[in-house]
Amino acid sequence: MKNKYFILSAFLLLAFPALSQTKHYSKLEIKSKEVFEVGPDNMLVVDTLIMHDKSTIKFSPETLGILKAKVVSVGKNCTISSRGEKGEDAKSALPDKPDLHGTPGQNGGNLQLDMHFASLGSLTIDSRGGKGGDGYDGKNGKRGTADQMSTKSEKSSGGKAINVPYMILGVPGTNGTNATSGRSGGNGGDIQLTYSTADFIPIFNIFDSPNRNNSIYMLYSAGEMGRNGKPGKGGINSWDGELVLIDKQTAVDGTVKLLKEDDASVRDN
Repeated sequence: MKNKYFILSAFLLLAFPALSQTKHYSKLEIKSKEVFEVGPDNMLVVDTLIMHDKSTIKFSPETLGILKAKVVSVGKNCTISSRGEKGEDAKSALPDKPDLHGTPGQNGGNLQLDMHFASLGSLTIDSRGGKGGDGYDGKNGKRGTADQMSTKSEKSSGGKAINVPYMILGVPGTNGTNATSGRSGGNGGDIQLTYSTADFIPIFNIFDSPNRNNSIYMLYSAGEMGRNGKPGKGGINSWDGELVLIDKQTAVDGTVKLLKEDDASVRDN
């Protein structure tokens, strides 16, 4: 009989790996300024969630982030984030080294949140795309020297000393090297928030009053494009470098979906 139970348990763990990885917290309290990173399955299930001031819950942007919390108390300036990472900066403009041309920003992760707010200070939900990597700055060429006029003393046919002008040829500089354009930002992630509250109305995206009580700020835009590199300046009688445009994708904003649940239906789940 024990062998049968063992085989059944092993089958369930293999068939439903999330059951073996998702940890269910009866109470999770995140200290002020603490960053709580969700586990590898990117799912967090909590009966009572307490976020103190400036605390953060961080989901991986690579897969859907899921948070289910029956009772939530949020302090001031707290964050739930699946924001994409910044892309790598370029390290070369050489055409035969595309792996050194930098990378786009990482896409923001999609979030699916189900929360009953017992109290709410201010909460930012951030699924923005990461900023693109900065372009490569070209190097200036050697300046060189310019042609210049000078004089030398010679005797004329009559034997008098005269100053005769002549030109000293300069040394050409060297060309400046090329720069590369910045890379695209990552796409913004989609946010779905199913929520209910305890006798108050949350305020969404009123940015002129930061950290107002009962406030939720939703950030889901595409990441910024990285800075273009600056071509190198050529020296005397030489060429300046050029800005090499790297193929770029067009990043798009995420979307937001808000679903207000009846308080009792959320608490009973």
